[in-house]
Amino acid sequence: MFQHTQLPFRRFKSYFPVVTGILAIQTLLFLLMTISGGSTNPVVLLRFGALENTLLAQGEWWRLATPVFLHIGITHFLFNSFSLYLLGPQLEWLFGRLRFIILYLLTGIMGNLATVYLGEVGISAGASGAIYGLLGVYVYLFWFRRGSMDPETGKGLLALVAINLVISLLTPTINLMAHLGGLVAGFLLAGPLIRRKM
Repeated sequence: MFQHTQLPFRRFKSYFPVVTGILAIQTLLFLLMTISGGSTNPVVLLRFGALENTLLAQGEWWRLATPVFLHIGITHFLFNSFSLYLLGPQLEWLFGRLRFIILYLLTGIMGNLATVYLGEVGISAGASGAIYGLLGVYVYLFWFRRGSMDPETGKGLLALVAINLVISLLTPTINLMAHLGGLVAGFLLAGPLIRRKM
């Protein structure tokens, strides 16, 4: 995906501890929720830290971050886990571990903030905001760092983003605001983080 001659930060490795750690955490939480009554059970979701506007307004601010590691149903869990597996390693290599963690968490939190202020009231959980945050970084790289990405790969990523946003818009159960919030946050954070890295 990235052209090696344009991104000489470090040798590309096959092991990515942050991505692996995130996958392990959300897998463990999904299993615990399943054992506790099911990941689609509202009571279980709230007990594990899902986003809910009333509880957030009462001071449970951690609900902006904890939902990033929770998922509602096996399809949701598998889709987001596979997306992180595909999109995460390149960016962990590019930004380094600490900046990747910051990027992932901030884009997920921004997705949740967009849900709170622009979305519908209800229980929300999932890594979708953070996943779209990673896509936002790729969009930035394609538009502003053209030498860092194969042009055909970049065009394919833009098409992927557009298709997924249309699906999000047409599917009532998908949190469109989280997707948009994460996407915009990733796009905006990419430049400052890359400049610091370089």
